[in-house]
Amino acid sequence: MNTTIDFLDAVKAKHGLVSDYALAKELGVRQSCIGNYRAKRSYLDDLMAVKVAEALEIDPMYVIASANAERSKKAEEKKVWTDILEKLGGLAASVVIGLALTALPSPSAYAAAAQLQNCILC
Repeated sequence: MNTTIDFLDAVKAKHGLVSDYALAKELGVRQSCIGNYRAKRSYLDDLMAVKVAEALEIDPMYVIASANAERSKKAEEKKVWTDILEKLGGLAASVVIGLALTALPSPSAYAAAAQLQNCILC
């Protein structure tokens, strides 16, 4: 399952954005909104998940399901969303991983991307 931060980083990579300010402009939100996502004070709502999916050119349902799973507080609810993610398959996840890999500047970042890929396959 990809997280809000994974999706934000993938949008930055896909669009060649170098700052969260540029990312906020791309997504049509305030920079503080991006800061709240990064600090895990908030998560993508369904509308923002659709914007992110459009920016990544992937199935919006994958991003919506990931966001709902991430913000679920009850195990039963989280399982519903992770089951949906499994049914959607790994295509969208592989797109997000691929974008993250192309934007990585250093060998240590490649190790982080490999760790991300392992998390998605769990």
